Amino acid sequence: MSRLSGWKVLAEGPGPELVLAVDFATTGRSDSSFSDLVPRLGGRFTVWETRQPDTGEGMSAEDYLAWWTREVEESGRTVRAVLGYCAGSVFAGELASRVAAGQAEPPRFLMVDPEVPTPDALHRDFDAMLGQFASVLSAGELAAARQAAATALATAPGFAALGSELVRIFREQAGTAFAREELDMDLLEEFAAVFRSFVSYLDAARGIDPAAAWSAATAVNSLRPTEGALLAARSVAVPVDHVDILRSDLTAGAVEEILSLHAAS
Repeated sequence: MSRLSGWKVLAEGPGPELVLAVDFATTGRSDSSFSDLVPRLGGRFTVWETRQPDTGEGMSAEDYLAWWTREVEESGRTVRAVLGYCAGSVFAGELASRVAAGQAEPPRFLMVDPEVPTPDALHRDFDAMLGQFASVLSAGELAAARQAAATALATAPGFAALGSELVRIFREQAGTAFAREELDMDLLEEFAAVFRSFVSYLDAARGIDPAAAWSAATAVNSLRPTEGALLAARSVAVPVDHVDILRSDLTAGAVEEILSLHAAS
């Protein structure tokens, strides 16, 4: 088939079925990713992971889902399972429902530390991104940026407005860091665009009510289970921190179990 635009192929397995993984995966993030998990599955499955558009600005949840679903349908392949990580679990539940409508047997749905995007979570993610410049920016600059972000969290009229302000603050601080290190300013724009795209992805996810899909899912939970995990039909506890959950062999075991159950049913 032609080159995929909405999906990245993480593994090519021997069979015709697909496993779909939904996440906003970026190079250099501290959180583990499906790229860490897939090698632990032993190469038995073909796994596609969602790609993101350049910015995602103005895209709705429907836009994202239509983009991803179209290429799955065009492949003509059966989807064995849909996996979601964190806020990706919101999209993953709806994607699993749409896939189920087009094939004889519904895919299994497994979500890892599922989370509905909230302003507090976005603020936390901003702080993590800002931390990448801790060795370049002064303590005063970091403190000022964090105070501006806290003010935005307290005063922004909604999630989208908060996101726009955090993108502005992030771009400003990243610009200072890049100039100080004499880095390519074109690279700065690409770097800032990743955060802008992430905010758009989260904002779009908020347009989906995941409750029904999550109530039929299996949740894999780290040491601090999310509120979303409480909605799952079945839970698997993995005693590791959130950032490492997709690096855990226990998580790989839970994924392999759900795929095996599907094959046997």
